Amino acid sequence: MNQDRVMTIHFMDGSKVSFDFPEQKTNEAARAIMLEEILKSPYVMLEAEGLFLMYPVVNIKSIQVMIQPGQAKAPFPKGTIRGASVVD
Repeated sequence: MNQDRVMTIHFMDGSKVSFDFPEQKTNEAARAIMLEEILKSPYVMLEAEGLFLMYPVVNIKSIQVMIQPGQAKAPFPKGTIRGASVVD
């Protein structure tokens, strides 16, 4: 499925899982509220292919969310450094 966004969850044990998904909220204020709710939860929760998945945050090393070019900007939390580039 080729949708709007791709999220990869990297776990503490070195494994990872990726999901593609459509835009969840259509306006910036609603996206900001949803992001705040996600950050407060002890689980990352997804509905995918008829399953409800819950990943405990304590088992997650990092999460990457890639937004396609031209899509709406994400409502990043205050203090987020923007415009960075990965350097190897």
